[in-house]
Amino acid sequence: MKRARLIIAIIFLAIPFVILSVLTIVLGNLLRVLKLRRASEKTVHFLLIILIRWIFICVGLRLHTEGRENIPAWGTKVCYISNHQSMMDIPVLYGAGMWCGLVAKEELFRIPVLHGLLKVLRCVAIDRSSLRASLKSILTGVEQINEGYPMGIFPEGTRSRTGDIAEMKAGAFKMATKPGALVVPVAMKNTRNTLEAADSLRPVHVYVRIMKPIDTSKLSDEELKTLHSDVEKEIREAYDELPGPYDRR
Repeated sequence: MKRARLIIAIIFLAIPFVILSVLTIVLGNLLRVLKLRRASEKTVHFLLIILIRWIFICVGLRLHTEGRENIPAWGTKVCYISNHQSMMDIPVLYGAGMWCGLVAKEELFRIPVLHGLLKVLRCVAIDRSSLRASLKSILTGVEQINEGYPMGIFPEGTRSRTGDIAEMKAGAFKMATKPGALVVPVAMKNTRNTLEAADSLRPVHVYVRIMKPIDTSKLSDEELKTLHSDVEKEIREAYDELPGPYDRR
């Protein structure tokens, strides 16, 4: 079933993906060169939400989002922290309204078209094999947050192969704590069932819970030390409360 879903997605998604991605890259970069930064960002988001909705149709994903009111205003120093299960996590984050640059593995930046798309979204490549390179990527994210551009990161470091949430690395939280940004914990459930762990062609209900922001600029040194474990606990609890892949509320 996984192969069938993937084939269906590729057949119906390939051409629209290339066309909308190239259009997004060209218009987004052109407006940025003209120093129309906000117009560039709005154009990118408008075109990509069309693409993302088509992706959801092609893979049979039904998105349910709780807590949209917890998304900070654009231009706020913010870092989204989420669990990571699937290649669908990125479009789900955006589909739920959390537009941000993401720290993503450098292999994704080697894929034609996708490379340009990640760049126009101000995503940051990370080399997980090098501690020094990883730190440099985090600092790039810090710079973007200080400029008022939201960032996001998956602190587990890689996708879960079982669906269980792995330990979240404390170092990933530096991207939020160094600029004194708001941390917004996010729990996502069932994204694996759309592709990696698909067992049928039925629509899969994916649930996202966006939790209340944590202002790291107001935390004490002791609270900062336990921030990663506190956020991980909050995400785990929310994840356990969310429904299964074929449940509907």
